[in-house]
Amino acid sequence: MNKLREKLYYAGLENISENLVFRELNDYVKEIKKEIVPKFCTCSICLADVAAIVLNGLKTNYCTNFMDKGRNKQYRSTYIAKVRRKIAEAFHIVNENPHHL
Repeated sequence: MNKLREKLYYAGLENISENLVFRELNDYVKEIKKEIVPKFCTCSICLADVAAIVLNGLKTNYCTNFMDKGRNKQYRSTYIAKVRRKIAEAFHIVNENPHHL
């Protein structure tokens, strides 16, 4: 299965929703780390939980070729505010119920 996955991703398969979430999550974490006393944990466990919550709340949007990837800009402009809001909400949820020790 891993070889098939690699083959498909090499052919250009990607989830535009996932790309947007990871980009925005990265920017959100940068802002958190600027705080003198960060209000949210940014360990890999908490970030994975945040990403999972946000991604589960979005419709997946796969594309398979370079023409389809042009939709990335349109998708980003349509969903960026929603993704940012969901990231903030997910951080609050994870903060109240962290899985790390």
